[in-house]
Amino acid sequence: MFCRSIILAFALLLLTINLAAHEADSSAEKKGKPIVQVFTSMYYNPTGEKKLGFGIGRAHLGYQYKFDDHFLAKIVLDRGRPTTVGSLLVTDSVGNQYQLFGTISNGSYYSMTLKFAFLQWKMNDHLKIQAGSILQDHYITQERFWGYRYVAETFIDRYYHIPSGDLGIIAYYQFNKKFCIDFAVTNGEGFRFDQDALGKVKIAAGVNLNFIKNLQLRVYYQNKASSDSINIANEQLFAFFAGYKYRELFRIGFEFNYMLSYLNVKNFNSGGISVYGSVRVWKKWNAYARYDLVKYDKSDEGNRQTLVFNGGNAVITGIQYSPISKINLSLNYQGWLTPEQSNINLLLLSLEFKI
Repeated sequence: MFCRSIILAFALLLLTINLAAHEADSSAEKKGKPIVQVFTSMYYNPTGEKKLGFGIGRAHLGYQYKFDDHFLAKIVLDRGRPTTVGSLLVTDSVGNQYQLFGTISNGSYYSMTLKFAFLQWKMNDHLKIQAGSILQDHYITQERFWGYRYVAETFIDRYYHIPSGDLGIIAYYQFNKKFCIDFAVTNGEGFRFDQDALGKVKIAAGVNLNFIKNLQLRVYYQNKASSDSINIANEQLFAFFAGYKYRELFRIGFEFNYMLSYLNVKNFNSGGISVYGSVRVWKKWNAYARYDLVKYDKSDEGNRQTLVFNGGNAVITGIQYSPISKINLSLNYQGWLTPEQSNINLLLLSLEFKI
């Protein structure tokens, strides 16, 4: 599996380079381009059992092709672990049964799976529609503003684990440069899974506002119907983001997120805030810091599956060096502080490169 994945990735990379070169030679307008994005890191954990380790957080390989002014196609493969288990039914020594939720990945660390594969139709300067395995816009605005995805995920991604891609359709309508809305209908299962047996879907909508210079606002809502016969509540997410950016010198962002019936469990709610900022300290050097607060409402103590979730505080700070465009290197500290568990303190050296 590992060898086949490497061969596939290498062949795709060569194909994209050749196609891109061909397009550059045959036409003044570049219609096709390769997509390569890799995150990797080395960490040191002074308090953990594993003191030192290396890992790859993301490896995207793909290709984008613009047919004309109206149609564009994109395909992206993702390095990941495609074999997952979302829920387990366990029985104790006296015969009581409990359903537990979590994410267990058993596939190869370096398997490749299809992440995005969509066709985009741009009707005019205002309306565009994407269909297939699409990129959702639930936290992409925040992720782009945060700017350090290779260091850490945004709040919704990190704590709620909502996949960035899903099967379905999304439409964007740009009223003007200051006002844009998006609306999506998807499976709700993520890009690794097909539709559930009951045909339940997720509906989402967002609004981006840029009425004040350098100030970016976004409001987002999603409603995911349950496909579980036990937990039948609709999972709802409410999100608000505000970010101020002054050129490339500094930026500061704030987001508030609240989840009703998390994992479709009635009365199991969660919420929190994330505050982050970045400042240019000297030429190719930037310093950044972030604070997260996440809480889980455990008022329903009779539901055993909610007991595995513990809130806390996250602190992330570091410095980034960019020797050339599209290559970033960061030395950073990441801490997870909570009264319910042992604190986690990590020192990381993170690297990103992309094409």
